[in-house]
Amino acid sequence: MSSFFNMDSPIMRFLSRVCDLIILNLLTIVCCIPVFTAGASITALFSVTLKMVKGEESYIVRGFFKGFKENFKQSTIIWLIIAVLGFFLFMDYRAAVLLPGNMQSIFQVLIGAIVVIYLMVFTYIFPYVARFQNNIKNIFKNSLLIAVLNLPWTLVMVICPIVLAVVTFLTTTTLVYGSMLWILFGFATVAYCNSIIFRKVFAKYEPKEEEETSEGLPDDYQLPEETAAKEEAPSK
Repeated sequence: MSSFFNMDSPIMRFLSRVCDLIILNLLTIVCCIPVFTAGASITALFSVTLKMVKGEESYIVRGFFKGFKENFKQSTIIWLIIAVLGFFLFMDYRAAVLLPGNMQSIFQVLIGAIVVIYLMVFTYIFPYVARFQNNIKNIFKNSLLIAVLNLPWTLVMVICPIVLAVVTFLTTTTLVYGSMLWILFGFATVAYCNSIIFRKVFAKYEPKEEEETSEGLPDDYQLPEETAAKEEAPSK
């Protein structure tokens, strides 16, 4: 019985991680409430979860607000761009319904393809900001490039949250219980699971001590010179 309450036991470590995710989830939701701060909040979320998967983050609240403050300006600009693009895509899709005949189907397919690209960039862009230093133009470009070069993982990270959201809205019962789970720890848990994948993916593009060339990219392509890992000592 004493081993059960040992802080190093698997059960206690699991419960501690669940508590951390609950705290992180609530912080993220609260900081998203003003809406325009959502980008900074999502970036702060990933700045913590990317460290959690390596066991590097021991102060959840402090780490969250540090990431929020450090990336606020850049993340907010990116969020506003993402929000405006999403709004126009939604309006274009609705407008396509008014087109006659085959034109409606053609435009809906085209918009659907753009939405897929949009979701791929959205999936990577805030974790990228949390992990690397770069300018906004290159952040968008590299987020799309990395998403395409790691397409199987990208599809997993795009599809799984969509499936969870669809399941949440299936019935009144799933909506009630699903909403409770999302509010309690859902967003942080998804971010944590995705961060396990992001760690594997980003490791290919982290600057090395002796060279800046990114592994896994085409031979004639390099991440922009101003790209740099935010952590002082990335894992080898």
